[in-house]
Amino acid sequence: MRPLDGDVLVSKDSARVEHEVSVVPETTASVCPNHDAAVRQAHELAKQRRVDAWLTEDHIHFVKIASHRTDV
Repeated sequence: MRPLDGDVLVSKDSARVEHEVSVVPETTASVCPNHDAAVRQAHELAKQRRVDAWLTEDHIHFVKIASHRTDV
């Protein structure tokens, strides 16, 4: 499974500590100082937008971390 347009994505592209939170397929919405902060923000944003939230470290493999989408 992969994120759909409008879903929230937490990603970490390198060895940095920071994680990006974005809305698919848009660019980065914010940068969080660590994994836990990014996941919390993704959960809240996905809930507000009524979409799913996902986590990836390589943009190939995705793990759904929240389900709020009602239109699928």
